[in-house]
Amino acid sequence: MDSLKQNKLSLEKIHYGRQRIILDYQEVTPDNLFEVMNKVIPIHKQNAQDCDYLINYFLGDQDILNRTGAYTNNINNTTVVNYAFPITREIVGYTFGNGVELLQKDMKYQKDVSKLSDIYNYEFSYYVDICSAIYSSICGLGYQITLPSKDITKDMTPDIPIVYDYLDPRFTFIAQNTEIGNPVILSGYFIKNKLTGKWEYTCYTNKYKFTFNYGEPKSLRTTVNILGINPISMVENSLFLTGDWEQAIAVMNASNMVASDSLNDIEGTIKALLVVIGAEFDDEDEDAKKIKEKRILTLTKGNGNLANLDAKFIAPQLDSTSVENIRKYLEDARNVITGIPDRSANSSGGDTGTAVLNRDGWTDIEIVARLKELFFKKAKKQQLAVGIKILKNLGLLSDDLSVMNIDVIIGRHTTDNLQTKTQAFSTLVATGELATIDCLELSNLTNRTREIVERGEKAKKQRQEDAIKLTQDTKPDETTNTTPNDKTPSESE
Repeated sequence: MDSLKQNKLSLEKIHYGRQRIILDYQEVTPDNLFEVMNKVIPIHKQNAQDCDYLINYFLGDQDILNRTGAYTNNINNTTVVNYAFPITREIVGYTFGNGVELLQKDMKYQKDVSKLSDIYNYEFSYYVDICSAIYSSICGLGYQITLPSKDITKDMTPDIPIVYDYLDPRFTFIAQNTEIGNPVILSGYFIKNKLTGKWEYTCYTNKYKFTFNYGEPKSLRTTVNILGINPISMVENSLFLTGDWEQAIAVMNASNMVASDSLNDIEGTIKALLVVIGAEFDDEDEDAKKIKEKRILTLTKGNGNLANLDAKFIAPQLDSTSVENIRKYLEDARNVITGIPDRSANSSGGDTGTAVLNRDGWTDIEIVARLKELFFKKAKKQQLAVGIKILKNLGLLSDDLSVMNIDVIIGRHTTDNLQTKTQAFSTLVATGELATIDCLELSNLTNRTREIVERGEKAKKQRQEDAIKLTQDTKPDETTNTTPNDKTPSESE
């Protein structure tokens, strides 16, 4: 509970989007490491504070829980309708629902890419990809790390030559310099030693690996980064490093308030104050006690004149129609901001295909997914460069293989109109002017165009070979082409 209380920040303290750590340093060395870290830490600390708020918000620790002050009669419902959780779940699931695959651009590297894919799959790479994507959806950024296995030697190739994992953005950072492209000059992560209570840092440049206790220069241990490449990559969610629902926090807070106040209104009606006019009760009055216990009132006082007696409940009233209109407005605003489809959309009998997708918001989530895909591919390529370097050092891949030879395929879980896209594909093929792969891409029928075309070509070749073989097997043999009634000249004589 203490950690939750500590993480409950007011909305005014949240910085929309995380701040990139960009410093005017060309290189980080053992001599200037702590100087650089003194500039890195304040920026990262603010980012980490924002990430902490967003993660707790995602888990249900939202601003409405901090509301104080009774509604009436000691009523104060603080209800969390946690929209953040399903928004992340739906967007990440939609974007990466069918996995992340690697595909060679040239058949020359088919075996290399297949081996690379097998190793990553053995390391549960899809799980790592999804976890980093979830962090990115919540916090606006996530991190991945790729390292050689500890037991790698020159004489033996281990079963798992690489270690591939995701990192918590609250305890991970990347610093870049001011040059065009903002190349990474330092990356790192840190953990708190449970025994010593000290924060232990592990940082990388292209040349060095640093380990140290923050604030203790004498604890610095410097080794050579044998990879020659930074092993940590950042999974960006957007240009300004904002989460998928971060811009809708104010709207979601308002939805929580509407839900809480609606419950307050219901509870207020149940606990309404009873006002009796023309009669007097004290706390020990038997009639008053009966009213509290049995909720029944019999008006018999007032000098026996019932005309002077009256009783009514006093309870705050909310206009249910207005409340529903506000709720619907907030829901629509949330969907527009986040790109989530409208689950309450009413289908029209005349709407089909693209009209349905546009009306219900599926076009919006597709746009969100495509943008997210571009940012994710950038991080994946950086991560693959590290993995390729590790495997090359072990002699497991061709020397000329690079990330330029590999496509990253995002298998999106779509609900697109398959019939419409199939018709578009058939129309393009019928023109005879385009290659099959171009027809697939233009019709947006699949995200795995190259793989499907290659499998199609392979299947076509196999069918041709089978047809030739079948023809050869059924062709009559001229040397033995006789009927049972045919006889040789010697037999006739």
